[in-house]
Amino acid sequence: NKRLFAYNGKKQAYIKDQRAGTFRELVQAAEKCPAKIIHPGTPLNPKEKDLAKWIQRAKPFN
Repeated sequence: NKRLFAYNGKKQAYIKDQRAGTFRELVQAAEKCPAKIIHPGTPLNPKEKDLAKWIQRAKPFN
């Protein structure tokens, strides 16, 4: 999601707008991150679909 993540001048990814994506997208990014530096935290939208599943999957990264 190009609105959720962007790259700085050193070609390092950062979260550009945490409200531009879903908690699911953030967790999936954490799972794929080779540096393991994405920590999803807690969801911003308590009504997001399948939230319990994504909170569980986020646990190893928080």
